[in-house]
Amino acid sequence: MTRQHVQFAFGFAMILVGGYLTMTPLDTAVALGKPSETSSQLINLRASWGGPLLGLGAFVAWVPAPKPWPRAVLGLLGWAMAGIAVARTVGFALDGSPDERQWLWLTIEIVLAIGCAVALRRLPRSAQTPT
Repeated sequence: MTRQHVQFAFGFAMILVGGYLTMTPLDTAVALGKPSETSSQLINLRASWGGPLLGLGAFVAWVPAPKPWPRAVLGLLGWAMAGIAVARTVGFALDGSPDERQWLWLTIEIVLAIGCAVALRRLPRSAQTPT
């Protein structure tokens, strides 16, 4: 098994754990002693614990090498924001009643993820390929 296969498998495993945390906010609340009475609190549990793991797992599965640094940093931020946005959107669908702050966070996450994707596309070719 090559390094890329191991890296992809590890990233996929992180995505699975992130998916579990995204789908089970009450388990997370009990394990961490966090409040979970309102829909906003449930959405935050999904976005704060499952979302980053979703994004980090996607980043690990995606990134071919830690260098060049601009590509890795933009990729990490972009995938993290995308993972958090996915988890928050799941919370919107399953928990309902997102407040204005939840909508603001989701908007910021989406804008940052898109901004990172655009910046990645605009990197000079030398900063896009692993060395």
